Formats: sequence, structure tokens, C-alpha cells
Amino acid sequence: MIKSCVALAAAVCAALVAPAPGHGQVFLASRPHPDFMIGPLFVVAGVSQGIPDITVNLSWSLTAGPVTRKVDMEQDLYLLWPSEIVEGTAPGRAEPQLIREVEGRGLSVVSSGRLVLRRRDRMQLGTTALGEPTAVSPSFVNFTRPGGQTGVVTYVKIPWTPNMADPLSIVTLVLPLKGLIVPKSGTWLEDLFWGGRQVLTIGFGDLGPPVLGLFALYYERRDRIVHLARDYSLLIANFGDSDHLKIEEISPASAVRRPSRVRAGSEVVALTLLPSQDATTQSLRVQYHYFTGRINWRPIVISAAILLVTNFAGVLMFSTDMSRRIRRRRRARRRFAAAAASPNGGVPSRESVVTLIPVGTRYDEVVSRFGRPDEEHERVTPPGRRTLLYRANHGPVHHEVAIELYDDRVREVTCITSR
Repeated sequence: MIKSCVALAAAVCAALVAPAPGHGQVFLASRPHPDFMIGPLFVVAGVSQGIPDITVNLSWSLTAGPVTRKVDMEQDLYLLWPSEIVEGTAPGRAEPQLIREVEGRGLSVVSSGRLVLRRRDRMQLGTTALGEPTAVSPSFVNFTRPGGQTGVVTYVKIPWTPNMADPLSIVTLVLPLKGLIVPKSGTWLEDLFWGGRQVLTIGFGDLGPPVLGLFALYYERRDRIVHLARDYSLLIANFGDSDHLKIEEISPASAVRRPSRVRAGSEVVALTLLPSQDATTQSLRVQYHYFTGRINWRPIVISAAILLVTNFAGVLMFSTDMSRRIRRRRRARRRFAAAAASPNGGVPSRESVVTLIPVGTRYDEVVSRFGRPDEEHERVTPPGRRTLLYRANHGPVHHEVAIELYDDRVREVTCITSR
């Protein structure tokens, strides 16, 4: 029997075509019921503008339990990460035994290779130094379920080295990964206003759904899980080029955001990992986007364009309405002048005006046809009576039409002509 175990169940589901964001991992030992623990643990993801793949530095040390003997800690560790490693960081092929173990369970191997395992002294913690390579070289296998419906996950074997149990140092595994960043879905208006946005998700302890072929690797060795110790452990997302970075949302709210004290021009989002004896998922989710230029011009330009268009549309609508009113009034003046003057320029014909404004016409209809009157008088007593006056000139003759209304309906039309 091959003494191997896995780290994390895949965070992918059978309905998905592309892999979901990888949240984290679980360490498992080679032998059942390990009494040692992982601690401290640092999961550090580096994000750069325009680069879709993420480099994760996974750093840890082993902590002895109450009854652990040193000889009990001397065993290989295994790891299943729900994302695909882009390429190996060390020369050489993966152990054939690891590939046979995956293929023996009906899974399809996509690629494989070796990784560099480094050792860092305690004084190098929190710095950019990765440390010195160790004598061991972990093997990894990228695999998927046949049919390609569950995405690609990674199975890693980490050979034992005394550096993992050294209380004055930690070991670091550099993982170049795909799929940790996914586009943020939004409406076309949001994309126009803010541009393309991304979501980064990293974490620890995500066992994912019981996908056939992937969850089985964890399930048959779940008695070998290595729990997180009561040590200071962190999830960290390092964002470069902070001058052009806009972080929109951070989850959970307990995460801390601050400028990097190590890398100039970078910003850090960190979440403290809590110890647990159960398979508990702890993840950090950051929604962000990068912009170009000295400031984020896109929302300003889009807002200014919208404001300009709306103002132009308002002016256009106002000018169109005013032009319509002016033309209507001019037509009314010409019609009144033509109706009020006799053919020989004598006394106005009242009948000609009545044909334009019959008795019973409503006030709104009069105004809509001939525009606002030159004068409007309303009587207090008796109530409900008003007089509308329209004036027009026909050569040297001045015409005035007085429309008497009662309860907003025309009752009488009077024409007055003066020279």
C-alpha cells in the first residue's frame, strides 16, 4: 500500500467548465492520526497589474504535540490544492509513483514536475528573502476528472526534511498558480464606469464539495489531516503598484489593509488564521481593479460625459419647446388678424373669429392652439370667469380679440379694431 495522503479536497464542482478560485489547502501526514501540527503558517499571494497568474509563497513549520516524539514527525507530507500549478520551479520529472497513484484512481494527469523547497531563518521572516534551497525537491501532479468538467487541481508530495521541524526556521514552497483571480461580473454600465474588475480569493482548509474522484482522495485518508497549531498564522495578499490600485471590497471584515512595510509602492491585505481541530475553511476575498494615469480618470470622464449629454439634451428640449411656442403664437396672431379684418380693412367680422373659437371650447384647447394670451384677467366676483386678450396688427390697423370664459369654457368672443 502506498503511504500517501492528500491536502485539500477540490474547490470545484462538476457543473463548472473552468476551475473555480483556489481557496487554500490542507496538509496530511503519511501515517494516521498525526500528533504534530502545522504552525506557524503563512499563505502569501503576490498580485501584479496585468498578470493573470499568481505566485503563492506557502511557508510553514511543524509544531510537536503533547506526546509527539521527534521520530513520529519524520514523514512525508501531502497536499492537494484546488488550482493548477503553471509550471515547475525545479528541474526534473515528478516521482512516477505519484503519477501512478493519481491515474490508478481513474483521474487524468494534465502535467507534472518538481518544485523548489526553501528554508528561511527566523530573522528572514517578513522580508523579501526566500531563503536557501533544501536538499529535497517536492513533486507535483496537475490532474482532472475525465471529461474535463471539474477543472484542474494539484497533488503535491513534500518529502521529509529536518528543516520542517526546526523551531528556529520555516520552509517555503513557491507555487505559480492559475485561477486564483477571476473577473468580477457586473452590468455593462458598471464596466463602463469602473472598467474591468477582478476578485482574488486565497485561504486555508477548503475541502470543497464531494466531487467524485477528487474528494475520494481526501476521504480515504481523512484520519491523517494535520491541523493548524495555536501559532501566529496569516493569509496575505500583496498588491503591487498601489498608486494605481483601487480596492473596492474586502471580506471578511476582520481583514486588515495597510501599506507594505517591506515593498515600496505595495499594499497588503492580511487575515489572521484561527486554529481549529475541525476541517474549517478560512478565506480572504479582495475585489479590486487597476487604473492607468496619475488618478482614476475613468469615473470622472464618464461622469462628465453623462453630465454634458444630459445638459445638452435639456437645452435642446427647452429650445425646441420655446421655438414651438413662439411659432404657435405667431400663427395665432396672423390668424386673428386675418379673421378680425374685413376684406376692405373695415370693421372686423365677429363671425370670422367665432369660426376659429366656437362657444364651448375649453381653456386648455384655446391655449394649445393659439399660445398664451397677451393678457389674462380673472374676476373674483362672480367666480369662475376670466377674459383672455390676444392682440395683432394688420397694417395700420390694430386688432384685439377678447375671449370670455366661464368655468374654463368659451362663452363669448369680442373683436376690437382701432387705427
